[in-house]
Amino acid sequence: MTAKIYPYLTFENAREAMHYYVEQFGAEIIYRQPLSAAQAESLGLALDDLDATTAHGEFSIVGQKIVCADATMGNPQTSSLISLLLDFGGDEAGAKALFERLAASDAQRVTLPFGSHELGGNLGQIVDQYGITWLISAGIPQE
Repeated sequence: MTAKIYPYLTFENAREAMHYYVEQFGAEIIYRQPLSAAQAESLGLALDDLDATTAHGEFSIVGQKIVCADATMGNPQTSSLISLLLDFGGDEAGAKALFERLAASDAQRVTLPFGSHELGGNLGQIVDQYGITWLISAGIPQE
């Protein structure tokens, strides 16, 4: 049996978040479906601007799919229990370029500068404007 695992992120406004990742991370939007009137009604949400809502969204960052939706059941909370690792394998230049682009923007906060890591290779860490921690690595030996 095989399966895939994808990060599933919830936001107050997933459509806005998807555009943030396009602008900041160079993401590509794969798909976005607004809530239907029936879904919004069942959740007690206003029907006036359904196109601004997201029942299901998908985007990719350097080819890696991330799934998202609006947090329709309350306010989303950040957690230090989960971080996302974006591993560029042997593409150190690609990892460094993305990290430097993110670090140059006020939309993210650098918590570990990109550089040599004790496990080998290079690693850097940022926290995005939604409180999600991203580790960006390249060249870390794999088993």
